[in-house]
Amino acid sequence: MRTLGVAILGLFVGLAVGFLVFSELVGRLAARDGQVDAPWTFVIGFGPQLLAVAGAVVAVLIDQRRRNR
Repeated sequence: MRTLGVAILGLFVGLAVGFLVFSELVGRLAARDGQVDAPWTFVIGFGPQLLAVAGAVVAVLIDQRRRNR
């Protein structure tokens, strides 16, 4: 049950970091010429979700390492 809680916490933290990082990226790309090109739209669209999954995985790995000490 603890692992599930840590995974959910990591998911939300990763999602928050993803929104912060990719909103900054959108701001910088749009400020340059007023629009965002096609390859960047794909990265920006799926970036927060990928960071959320990565956050969940990293949180579980950190929790298991701390438990094994």
